[in-house]
Amino acid sequence: MAAGRSLTPFYFALALIVVAGGVLISRSAGGRRGGLSLAPTATMPPTAGPRGVAMGSDSAPVEVAEYSDFECPYCARFAVLQLPDIEQRLVATGRVRWRFMHFPLEGHEKSPQAHLAAACANEQGQFWRMHDAIYQSQADWVASRRPERLLRDFAQRLGLDMGRYDSCVREQRAWTGVLADRRLGDSLGVGATPTMFINGHKLQDVPTFDELRHLVDSIAPPAGAAPAPGAPRR
Repeated sequence: MAAGRSLTPFYFALALIVVAGGVLISRSAGGRRGGLSLAPTATMPPTAGPRGVAMGSDSAPVEVAEYSDFECPYCARFAVLQLPDIEQRLVATGRVRWRFMHFPLEGHEKSPQAHLAAACANEQGQFWRMHDAIYQSQADWVASRRPERLLRDFAQRLGLDMGRYDSCVREQRAWTGVLADRRLGDSLGVGATPTMFINGHKLQDVPTFDELRHLVDSIAPPAGAAPAPGAPRR
C-alpha cells in the first residue's frame, strides 16, 4: 500500500500541480496473517451520501468502496490483476457494487492530473475505461515530463468529446468531486492506498479475489439459483 499525510496544502495546488513537501511512504500489501478481517472501528457514516464512481447493481447486497490513488503502484497492481476478476465474478453477477473513491496522495505530484482526467472522463460516462487506461499505462505517464499530454491521448482514444474534456480539465470543473472523496477519506482515517470499506466497514488489508469472495459469501450467502445480472459500469 502507498501511504500519505494530510492534504491541506494540496487542496489549493492543482493549478500548480506540484505539491510542496511530503515524503512518500510505501509498504507492501503482502504479509497478511490470519486471513482477511474487518477493522474494529473506522466505518463510513451512512450520511456520507454517494461519492466516487460506482459500477454494479444498485440492489447488490455488498458494496465495496475503494480509496485509490492513480499514481500508487499497489493500486495499479490491484486494478490490473484483481479488479477484472472481481468485476466479472462478483460485480457482473449482481453480488457486489464497487465504488472507486478518489484519494490522491500528497507526494504524488502527477496524481492530481490523472484524477482530474478520470473525473472529466466521468462527465462523459467513460470513467472506468479511463481508469483502466490510466492504471495500465501508469509507468508511462508517471515517467513523462508532460503527463497531461498522455492523459489527453487516452481521452482521445476513448472517443471522448475533446472540446468538453479540454474545458473540464482547463476549468478544473470536476475537481470538487475529487476533493470531496479525499476529504471523506481523511475524515475516516484513510492514510494509505488502496484502502477498502465493505458495507461501510474498513478492511484491515487489501484482499485477494478469494478472500473477498469468502467475505462476500459470509455477508450475503449465494442463492441456489443463478444470480441476476448486475448493472454495467458507469
